[in-house]
Amino acid sequence: MNSERHTENEQAWVTAQQSDLSDIGFEQVTPDRNAGLLKQLEHELSPGHPIYGISANVLGAFSGTDDILLKLDTEVEGARYALVHLTWGGTQTPPWPSTQLISDLDEWLESVMPSPEQMAEINKFNEARRRREQRRQQLSQLGFYLFMVLVIVTLFLAFMTQVKPEWFGL
Repeated sequence: MNSERHTENEQAWVTAQQSDLSDIGFEQVTPDRNAGLLKQLEHELSPGHPIYGISANVLGAFSGTDDILLKLDTEVEGARYALVHLTWGGTQTPPWPSTQLISDLDEWLESVMPSPEQMAEINKFNEARRRREQRRQQLSQLGFYLFMVLVIVTLFLAFMTQVKPEWFGL
């Protein structure tokens, strides 16, 4: 099977798993970002690293981390995929950048997906964070309105101290 066919298979898998992948922060990458990530990977790898010198294609990246999911053009220790944590530093000494070799994408996805109990905790945490952010925004707006009232009262009092009784015919 040629590399182009493999890439089509992986893209179909990514599309089919998009919901679960997005739950764990996976994002597909543009061709420009793909090229940039591969350049950074090449910059970080050095002889002795398991995937040094192997051509690859980025299937996606994970938001909030520096992890990228790679489709390897050559099998390494029975794996055709790798999850690499980029350091964004210079050339690294093996075993860095840390790399997890993956032989089966479905098994890997199942292993990283949170259990229903963990997902409930994650949702609870995210809901609490959303409520805190909403309260923070409301307090910020309230602070702005109070500041504006203070400015208006200050200007009014400053004006009133300058008022002369004769202006009103007194």
